[in-house]
Amino acid sequence: MKRLLVLCLISAIIWAEESVSVTVDRSDIIEGDSINLTVTTSNVKSDPEVRLPEMPDFKVLSGPNQSSSTNVQFLNGKMTKSSTTTLSWSLIPKRTGELTIPALKIQIGKKSYLSTSIMVSVSKRGSSQSGKVAHFFIEASIDNQAPYRGEQTTLTYTLYTKVDVTSFDDEVPSFKGFWTEELFAPKNLKLREERKNGVKYFAATIKKIALFPTQSGKIIIKPMSAVIGIREKQQRWNDFSLFGPPSKKYTISTNNLTIDVKPLPTRRNGKISAIVGNWNIRSEVSTTNVKQDEAITFKIIINGTGNLQTVGMSDIYFPNELEVFDPEVQTHENPLRDKIGGEKKFEWVLIPRFAGDIYIPKIDLNYFDPKGGQWVTKSTPRHKLKVSPNEKAAITSIGLSKEEVVLVGEDIRFIDESQPKWRDQNRALVTGTALTLLLLSWMVFAFPYAQSITRQRMEKSAGGWQAKRALNYAFGILDSAPNSPEEIYTQIYRAVISYINKKNGTKRIEYSTGEIIEIIQIYDSGELSKEMEQVLTRGEAVRFAPISSQDAKNDVQKIKHLLKKVDHVWS
Repeated sequence: MKRLLVLCLISAIIWAEESVSVTVDRSDIIEGDSINLTVTTSNVKSDPEVRLPEMPDFKVLSGPNQSSSTNVQFLNGKMTKSSTTTLSWSLIPKRTGELTIPALKIQIGKKSYLSTSIMVSVSKRGSSQSGKVAHFFIEASIDNQAPYRGEQTTLTYTLYTKVDVTSFDDEVPSFKGFWTEELFAPKNLKLREERKNGVKYFAATIKKIALFPTQSGKIIIKPMSAVIGIREKQQRWNDFSLFGPPSKKYTISTNNLTIDVKPLPTRRNGKISAIVGNWNIRSEVSTTNVKQDEAITFKIIINGTGNLQTVGMSDIYFPNELEVFDPEVQTHENPLRDKIGGEKKFEWVLIPRFAGDIYIPKIDLNYFDPKGGQWVTKSTPRHKLKVSPNEKAAITSIGLSKEEVVLVGEDIRFIDESQPKWRDQNRALVTGTALTLLLLSWMVFAFPYAQSITRQRMEKSAGGWQAKRALNYAFGILDSAPNSPEEIYTQIYRAVISYINKKNGTKRIEYSTGEIIEIIQIYDSGELSKEMEQVLTRGEAVRFAPISSQDAKNDVQKIKHLLKKVDHVWS
């Protein structure tokens, strides 16, 4: 009897029909609002498989988020069972106007379904045509739409709201084509009253970011997205509840921004650099009256506004009478309101090795002033060092030099307490043994001299051979350059140094750009040296003003061409 009852109940269950639908929660929104795209399947035997098509008008913020539910109902004595599975995505429009969500293909087991396309109308925020007022949104703005390359432009994100905000989580985009530094990011939002598009809002600054463009041309700043919690007021909310009114999460985004970055102008009869802003330079010497072989300190202090990371001192030539140690560099950033700036200090230890007057030359700082739209050169004064002789250097050193030890050693006599050996007068004065020893002694003394002459000849011939092969060595280094622009310019620098060392028979590890150009100008003082200086200068600035890999590879071919010309005139 029980088995019969169970079979009756099972036979009474009625499954609802299969259905598939694709919907959006809103089809008419304001710029910056997001929508939810939902695929709903009912009473299917397997989970749906959906691959979103390309959607040029929308950006996918999240998804798919899947949920399932089962419902059993008794209707007129019959049990009806239904199951529902939903897949949802959060989308945000990339532009305003009439946008299209293309048709979706849904695969369920062996069956496939194709939805129809969905139209979404996106109105521009604050437009009179839409007639809609946004209750909350984020706006991005910049203070300079057309900066120079390397000039600071400040990006500000502002939240506008007419409702209570319970939470705010932002996602800042990657700023491709910019060097960035955060200026302001409060932990707690401070609201202020402000009118926007004729509507009263409560506004709060979310972030301020200093952007320094590293390339010229038009650059698009991608939108920032944020998940904002909004407290929804309900008519029957209990004022005595420990928890406030429930809040709902919304995803919103900022507007697109495009800036047109101007390239730095060329400069006639002057050097260019990657330094942009407004800068000052000064120098200090610990003392100008110094004794020979005593150390002093020489400082250069640069301060102002701009990207402090681009400020460097590479083309400094100290007199040969000074022994120079590597500088100690100290950086102190000091943002002035919305402007990045600070101070950079370079400190050298100098030791004069000769007495007399020694002059530390003036130091030039070349930078571009975006306000004036021109290149500026500021210089430090020349410093005169009065070096008095070191008395200790005139006193004969204690002990003997290696040469003196050799000479004195020849006059040393030792007491021989052994019994004398008498020579027979009838024997020859010089025996064969003595002649052999004399010959061997002459060979011992002559061998170092012969070896020295041989080594000099070998080095001379090897140096000539290396000088002839200098161009091939340099080309080998250039051909092994990797794809990274920084590494490519490092290989260019190594190739030029290798070429000069092979040609001159030297083994220096490092040359400054100025020293390299001075050597090249010995053989060519025209356009060749200027073109090489431009390539080397770009290599110095590549850390702060990134260059594309293709431009860096073009410079590899250019430096090859220049080295060929130099090698043609370098005897």
